[in-house]
Amino acid sequence: MAQQQNSIFDFSSKSMLGITFLAAFYSIGLLGWFMAYQVWGDRWSWLSLLNMFALYLFIPLPLFTLLFLRYPPTWITWLLMLNWLIFIGLWGNLFLPKKSFQPSRPTLKILTYNVLGYNSDVSAQVETIRQADADLVTLQELNTELAGLIIKELSDQYPYQILDATLGVNGMGTLSKIPLQRVGEVPDLGWVGKPQWLRLDWHGCPITVINFHMAPTNSLAFDHVNETNQLRQREARWLVAQLLPNQPTILAGDTNSAPLSDSYHIFAQAAQDVWLAAGWGFGHTFPGRSGPGSSRPEIFGIVLPKWLLRIDYIFITPPLKAASARLAPFDGVSDHRGVIAEIGLMEGSGCAEDRESFIQ
Repeated sequence: MAQQQNSIFDFSSKSMLGITFLAAFYSIGLLGWFMAYQVWGDRWSWLSLLNMFALYLFIPLPLFTLLFLRYPPTWITWLLMLNWLIFIGLWGNLFLPKKSFQPSRPTLKILTYNVLGYNSDVSAQVETIRQADADLVTLQELNTELAGLIIKELSDQYPYQILDATLGVNGMGTLSKIPLQRVGEVPDLGWVGKPQWLRLDWHGCPITVINFHMAPTNSLAFDHVNETNQLRQREARWLVAQLLPNQPTILAGDTNSAPLSDSYHIFAQAAQDVWLAAGWGFGHTFPGRSGPGSSRPEIFGIVLPKWLLRIDYIFITPPLKAASARLAPFDGVSDHRGVIAEIGLMEGSGCAEDRESFIQ
């Protein structure tokens, strides 16, 4: 019997037997999660929570791998390697060099930024917007204090402002250096604040812009998790339904959804995620500062680390294409970081292609 155990685990030390069983349990469990995710996605609340924090399920993987590299390969070693392949398949492309896109015409620079509506110390946020110097800025959770300071401090930089400020978290705002106007109303689907449906006149090229903030999950109670998952999927389907062929569109905002969620996949199947196309790294935008009004979680009084998730996105549709993407500097005020992207028009798009003003 002992001889059979040695042939299975390839360990001469019985002290490793417990670690071996632990590694086997972990490896099979991780593989089981991945298979469940592939088949069912966010179908159950507990599974959607695992999907949201799936990156952190892989934290023990390097430790187990290093332990078992000391020994001849066993079936557990191959399980660990299979889990490495899963990790690389899910997140490896975030660290690969991106195919360079260098538009022949000027790019459009975009900042999307959740500014934390319960915050009243707004001067740092105005400075973040000023320094980003984007052509188009979409803000979520715009409160009246920040809106007032934007009007006072940034009107010269951003002559086109559509500010729907409120007390609390339901405010929305869009700033632009380029002519901007409202074009439609958005149905009430459970949003945090009413999305802004706008049109940007970019050197004669009309671009649809929707600034949105999707329903949050504020509790780990399974009924609440399931309800908010359904709300976000409904909101994502509505946004995607507004995408029209040959009509360049920018969807920018806070999705409250991680990249492995079903609601994210609804976006990703219909539009380009600028971070995947032109960013580098995990690009986590939440949570930032902890404090009054912040959504940074605490467990037994211990505040969780910063920047655990990517939930703020810019999606675009052809003929728009991402040239670069990066995170805005953290201003120490919001519980989010902004996302900055530069986008251009693909060659042969026909959108303002021959307009002289476009290249001036």
